[in-house]
Amino acid sequence: MAEEREWLAVVARALAFLCLSQADLRDKGLLPQAKLLETLGLTREEAANLIGTTPHSLSELFFRERRRLAAKKGQHAKRKHRTSRARR
Repeated sequence: MAEEREWLAVVARALAFLCLSQADLRDKGLLPQAKLLETLGLTREEAANLIGTTPHSLSELFFRERRRLAAKKGQHAKRKHRTSRARR
């Protein structure tokens, strides 16, 4: 049973790699590759291992992308600080 599970993981990684190749993303940046792999259902850790980086690095890339898109839309990319109310 455990050996079968290991082989299924190998097959899944191989298929994910083939998907990246077919989508012509192997020569693109890490972010498009990670987005595709997460869309296919891989965890961030699995995606990072497959494309040769760390999960923390991918998280930082996703954060910067969200921030860039928010700034592009005119929204505040930073958190708004709550004003503290005076206690009575």
